[in-house]
Amino acid sequence: MVEQGYICCYCGRRVSEADSHIEHLKPRCPFREEEVNYGNLLCSCQRQVERREPLHCGTLKGDWYDESLFVSPLKADCETRFRFAADGAIYPRRDEDRGARETIGRLGLDIPKLRAMRRKAIDGALQDLDSLTDDDILRLVDAFARRDADGRHAECCFAVGYVLLTLVAQTPGSRPYLPSGDSISASSTSVS
Repeated sequence: MVEQGYICCYCGRRVSEADSHIEHLKPRCPFREEEVNYGNLLCSCQRQVERREPLHCGTLKGDWYDESLFVSPLKADCETRFRFAADGAIYPRRDEDRGARETIGRLGLDIPKLRAMRRKAIDGALQDLDSLTDDDILRLVDAFARRDADGRHAECCFAVGYVLLTLVAQTPGSRPYLPSGDSISASSTSVS
């Protein structure tokens, strides 16, 4: 948990000992030899599932593992395989990436609960957007990439960072500046 900055290895939700479990990337069955391999053990959310709560992340993944399709959070290219929208939605970065699409589906990464969690984090970061310069936004991206004084990442830090970087990458003058009093929404900012 400490190594992950106290966020779920899949969705980026804040986790603690009370609400997380040890996730076996390669399931114990049929990968018995990986059962206690430290490199196969991560921290995932949903230790206990509330009644009627949708399953996601490691709890939904269960024993699914297909090396050709599963996008492991341990792989260096993991973050480059996904993109995020301002409404909290997650998509494969490239439409033809079957592995990213399958991983999103098998782990339930785009269920309404997780989409809402990401949107809340993104909306918080986008407050006062019209008063920020591109340099300010890049500093904000850097802050989201770092851990706080307690060694914790911000919830959904990778989704927030992606959306912020996308705003900076837009051509000058096309960033969505809104009249005062309006808030940014998925319909006013599209992330590709």
